[in-house]
Formats: sequence, C-alpha cells, structure tokens
Amino acid sequence: MTEFEKKLAELIWEHEPIGSGELVKLCEARFQWKKSTTYTMLKRICSQGICKNENACVTSLVSREEYGRQQGEAFLQEHY
Repeated sequence: MTEFEKKLAELIWEHEPIGSGELVKLCEARFQWKKSTTYTMLKRICSQGICKNENACVTSLVSREEYGRQQGEAFLQEHY
C-alpha cells in the first residue's frame, strides 16, 4: 500500500464498520481530501482485498494485525 492508502486503511480499522458518506467526511476533516480522492483511494484498497465497500458500508477484510503480519512475512521473503 502507498502511504495514503495506509492512512485510509488505518482510519477504516479505527472506525469500522463505517458508512462511506461518514468516511468521506472523516477524510475531509483529517486529510483535507475531496470526496473523489477518498473514493479513489477506497477503490484501490478494496481492489487489494484489504477492505470492501458494500451497500455504502465500509469494512475491512484483513485486520490491522494480519496486514502487519503479512508485511513482515513479505519483507523477510524479499530479504532472506
């Protein structure tokens, strides 16, 4: 994930389940993102299988802990 995608994922993990409209408001307040930016970033992390946006409700498919574990394993595989 990019730095901005990770920021969005962290926000979702912190507030899930969250309505997509509420997520847009939070992103505007916290990151000064426009609605289109939030939805673009959300689409990216959904396509990576990290979250889903179903019926305007955003939830994670991978927990914060599981994501961290996967990143640690990927790092070890790349470097060892």
